[in-house]
Amino acid sequence: MFRLAVRSIRAHRARFLLPTLGVVLGVAFVAGSLLYGGAVQTAVDRAQAKAQADIAVTVTPQLIDTPLSEDLVQKLRGVSGVASVRPVADGRAFLVGKDGSLVGVPERAGGVNFDPARFGLSAGKAPANDTEVAIDSFAAEKAGFQVGDQIRVIVNGVVRQVRLVGVFTAEDGRVAGGGTLIAFDTATARAAFSPGGSSYTSIGLVAAQGVGEAQLAKNVTEVLPEGVDAATSATLNSSPNDSKLTEILLIFAAVALFVAVFLVANTFTMLAAARARENALLRAVGASRKYVLRTVLAEALVLGLVATVVGYVVGIGAALLLSKVFAVVNGPAVSLRVFSPNALLAALVVGLGVTLVAAYVPARRAAAVPPIAALRTGLPPTGKSLRRRNIAGVVVTLLGAGVTAAATQTEDLIYLGAPLLLLGLIVLTPWFGMVLTRLLRGPLTRISGMRGTLAVENTRRNPRRTAATAATLMIGLSVCAAVTVPIASVAAKDAKASETGDNADIRLTPIPFGTLNADTATQVAKVPGVQAVTPLFPARLKLGETSLYPTAVNPDRIADFLPLTVVQGSLSHLAGGLAVSASLASQHGWTVGTKVSGALASGAPVTLPIVAIFTTSSGESAFVSTKDVPPTPGMYGTILVKANGPAKDVRQAIQKTLDNPTVLVQTKAEAAEAATSQAEVFLNILYALLSVSVLIGALGVVNTMTMSTLERVREIGLLRAVGLGRKQVGSVLRLESVIIALLSAVLGVVAGCAIGAVAVLSQKSLPLVLPWDRLGIFVAVTAVIGILASLWPARTASRIPILTAIHADTE
Repeated sequence: MFRLAVRSIRAHRARFLLPTLGVVLGVAFVAGSLLYGGAVQTAVDRAQAKAQADIAVTVTPQLIDTPLSEDLVQKLRGVSGVASVRPVADGRAFLVGKDGSLVGVPERAGGVNFDPARFGLSAGKAPANDTEVAIDSFAAEKAGFQVGDQIRVIVNGVVRQVRLVGVFTAEDGRVAGGGTLIAFDTATARAAFSPGGSSYTSIGLVAAQGVGEAQLAKNVTEVLPEGVDAATSATLNSSPNDSKLTEILLIFAAVALFVAVFLVANTFTMLAAARARENALLRAVGASRKYVLRTVLAEALVLGLVATVVGYVVGIGAALLLSKVFAVVNGPAVSLRVFSPNALLAALVVGLGVTLVAAYVPARRAAAVPPIAALRTGLPPTGKSLRRRNIAGVVVTLLGAGVTAAATQTEDLIYLGAPLLLLGLIVLTPWFGMVLTRLLRGPLTRISGMRGTLAVENTRRNPRRTAATAATLMIGLSVCAAVTVPIASVAAKDAKASETGDNADIRLTPIPFGTLNADTATQVAKVPGVQAVTPLFPARLKLGETSLYPTAVNPDRIADFLPLTVVQGSLSHLAGGLAVSASLASQHGWTVGTKVSGALASGAPVTLPIVAIFTTSSGESAFVSTKDVPPTPGMYGTILVKANGPAKDVRQAIQKTLDNPTVLVQTKAEAAEAATSQAEVFLNILYALLSVSVLIGALGVVNTMTMSTLERVREIGLLRAVGLGRKQVGSVLRLESVIIALLSAVLGVVAGCAIGAVAVLSQKSLPLVLPWDRLGIFVAVTAVIGILASLWPARTASRIPILTAIHADTE
């Protein structure tokens, strides 16, 4: 049986090439994602476990603003079973390179107090005061720093000029993930990172000999104050992995594999029809239905094994590519485990599963045809079976549309509704194909004459095959449209907010994971050309069981920046008071003069009277003065600036004064452009991932056109015999291919836009924007795919000699 399968594949290797390639791409995507994601996660986990391998229990606060005091450290030293205590003060600290840019991945930039038991010096000495630091060896190598250099570090938004006194080796998850680690002396680290500036962020405990982690944790818990927890190292190291990147890649791989299923199924369906006589002869000489079924599945198994092996090899290359494109661009090299058990198992399951599942239904159809009926090829599907399919498609489509529409109220329903909607459309694609070709018959006949009529009728001849081919492209296009609509809507909202949200000429914001220092606004106000400045940072007032989150601002300048309409009171008294929106005042029953009492984030009590009630389109609900709610380090969210002169010139002066790569200084136009460009970058990444699915869909069109050409050799010969030239035969095939591609485009774009629109409408504050330019590009690209997909089949068909074609044993 397997010998027959291998011979069959060798005899029809050209027909199996494209479906095999589709499965290869899907397997490569899955294997590459797992290999790379596993390598990164292993590196980070290993470094995290080795960071403090001898730490048995770690004490951490439940809330980040809860201090771990020196008194607690001393108390823990006396707990039974504790051999030594290692207090830690760590947080976010950035290293600036010689070229003025940040070294390493910003989200993994860390600062910590130097601990000789944790860090091994490879050069220099430990930092002794606030003018000295040590950095990890990878950061030193990457930046080209040596002991004795004057370097710049950024902590809490403040740029510090310090001396590099030591280089150390560090087993740390941040370094393994591509970040940097800057070590300070303990007093400096506590002042920079701990709550209140005189405590710690965590405390590590080394167990005495013979004391287990669980027992030590129990002993420690008995002396810990409320709001502080103790966790064993085993618990910490077994925490859930951060595998978001791998999950995202696998989602796109699943889409590619779903498309590949249709490509393989279509191939086996067409092969079953083309080899009907061969199957009939097998049945006639005694082969049973099960034997024919097993033979076709054996072909699929061989095809899947070949695709799995090749796909896994390509996946190794994909993992190497991912290491350059996605993650640790500034980090240490990630060593791949080429023969990872998870990746190998996934490749086998995916490669074999896709081909076997896709081939099963065509195999059953091939085995079910009686010998006598199988000798007559070209039997069309019965209307009854198509009607059943259409009824099922309508039911599934309506169900999917209903669940998807309900997602506007319950967002999570879209993950059920969208697949159901696409599945229903796939089932209904033969009917949509018949409708589209009926509409196109007249225009194509008028434009292309008999060639247009032939193209339409050939497309209508086998609606199932047309539908299966169109589905391969439709899925990829629908996902492209579905992700484009929400991102375009978000970009439009951000661009509008940057244009109308405030009246600032220049906006200062920190980079992701960065902060603005409390003195930044003061520095900016001194820059020549700056007319007015106000910071905007989130504050918190705890009002009993609830909390109020006003925005702290410069009370003298806020009216110059934000479009506020005061309906009661006056903003001139904001210093020493509180301004609230009309909706918030109505909710709490506040009026001008009402005193609001609460506690600041630091715990200090405060009482502020309502001095103004306003309405605004900026979305803010309350304002408080920075004089009444003093900022804590790193709390500033945004600084707005009005320029007395050209905004670009003032922006350059501010950048030169601050000289801080963690602060983005942008004019209003630049902020709007940045909001759009961020969406563009994200979309381009998504399109790159989805391009594999679209490529497989294009292979499906090429595959169908090629195989249908081989099936219709006699028909093509007769067309040539009655006067159709080679170019005309080629144009007929090109029109067929374009019709299939347009069917994919119409269904895919409409379904994708519907899904994307529901995702947008589920977010109440997000406006719905349909990017017609991109959607038009999708349709145009699909048409081009159709034309390109037909070039080789058209060339092959036009080169068949007329006499050879007429005497062929195909249609």
